[in-house]
Amino acid sequence: MSGTGRVLWAGLGWLAFGLGWVGVFLPGLPTTIFWIIAALAFLRTNRRMYERIVRHRRFGPGVRLFVEEGRISRPGKAVSIGAMMGFAALGALAIPPLWVKLLVLGAASAGSLWVALLPTPERSAPGLGPAEAEPGGPRLTSGGDTRD
Repeated sequence: MSGTGRVLWAGLGWLAFGLGWVGVFLPGLPTTIFWIIAALAFLRTNRRMYERIVRHRRFGPGVRLFVEEGRISRPGKAVSIGAMMGFAALGALAIPPLWVKLLVLGAASAGSLWVALLPTPERSAPGLGPAEAEPGGPRLTSGGDTRD
């Protein structure tokens, strides 16, 4: 990557990271999506900042899940879709021209559909490793022991 490219990616990362921090304190401004953008930018330019983002106790797991696996949790989907549609509805109420209302609602609907279609992580029972967390639960032998 050229020096200019690195500077542009780093600038995008820092801008998105800063907007994400503002979103922590300002209702209506999302944090996670900005930190996803920052994490993607920092993967190219600043591995230390990427690790800092994905280690954040509240937002890090969701960012890591999306960036590294392309998945979003069910609660994450619900919050994302609810926020998109809620703020789009508020925006549509506040914007006079009908075509802009329809554009805002259409964009939010398209974004919500995209989020809904993203894969979710497979659910596993707490405390079970991947071998025991197969669909249908663990397989038991007649003695009650689990098979590998």
